[in-house]
Amino acid sequence: MAQDPAQKIGELETQVQKHLQEQKPQLAIPLLREIVSLDARNVNGQANLGVLLFFQGDYTEAMPHMRTALQIQPDLWRVQALLGIAEKRTGNPKEAQSDLERSFPNLDDPKIRIEAGLELVEIYTAGSHLDKALALSGKLQELAPQNSRIPLVTYEISRQMMYHSLLSLMMVAPDSAEMHMLMGGELGRQGEHAAAIAQYREAIRLNPKLPGAHFELAEQLRTSTDAALNAQAEGEYKAALQVNPYDELSWRQLAGVLSAKGDYQTADDHYRKAIALQPRDSEAKTGLAITLISTNRSSEAIPLLESALEDDPSNMAAHYRLSILYRRAGRTADAQRELESFQHYKEVNDKLGKVFKQLAGPSDRL
Repeated sequence: MAQDPAQKIGELETQVQKHLQEQKPQLAIPLLREIVSLDARNVNGQANLGVLLFFQGDYTEAMPHMRTALQIQPDLWRVQALLGIAEKRTGNPKEAQSDLERSFPNLDDPKIRIEAGLELVEIYTAGSHLDKALALSGKLQELAPQNSRIPLVTYEISRQMMYHSLLSLMMVAPDSAEMHMLMGGELGRQGEHAAAIAQYREAIRLNPKLPGAHFELAEQLRTSTDAALNAQAEGEYKAALQVNPYDELSWRQLAGVLSAKGDYQTADDHYRKAIALQPRDSEAKTGLAITLISTNRSSEAIPLLESALEDDPSNMAAHYRLSILYRRAGRTADAQRELESFQHYKEVNDKLGKVFKQLAGPSDRL
């Protein structure tokens, strides 16, 4: 007498579960094949078979089973995400994008969600949808801040966007103030400061009110080793504020220049204007605190530095200054903690500096 199909399927499912619990998927796969041969609409059988084949790397055989499972039950988000990944890896980006976009917001498995998101970012990037790629990489960064792949992907997208912007600007306005400003930024990043200054000056000559141009020129001048150029930074920050009185960064940097000259009263005023415009500017709070320390108002500086570190825990100057103030106040343990934090972030910063130096190295040798 032939065995009832439902009973046979039940027995097979029990064996499948046993093999999966024992982490023996290779033994479960033939049993799942038998289940779907007995009942093609067995959603668990189709889904599980597709998933196991996927993780065995057999995307071609896995996809029809996952599609069948989704036809029966469309809300199998993990299955749909894996189907999208398989479609992408087998050269079908259009269907992959559709499946990944639909499943991504509904996934509750962090590992699958990150993998699906990264695959979707690659699809967007390959299709030159860089704005979508960058937005999605930002979401992934929030979901997995410790995942080292995501910052790399974000960096590569940003580089491509920068290249596309440069190319577009060269096509539509090759001799514009905007083009000279963009070139100034690139030269500055490459360490070609004299050339960058020349480009920013040309941008300002063409358009004295170009947003950001005076500020960027001032930044190059402020960090110059040439004292004559360095002295010109103050005027450019002031010019930037003439163009835009709400330029928070110019208020902050101008305050720093004035503080360094000993004009603490004006520096205090400018730092406060910067903080009013951007209440979470850790550097502005630190600069104001240093100005307060310089005018014997250290008790007012401590809460400012503590607030600066709440905004940016990696602020080395705030850690260092706070360690000194804590020690003066007799808070030895707190002072030691801040000193250790300063030393930690200094080591990280030194390592980062070496990385950037290595990145710049090949271009310097050309």
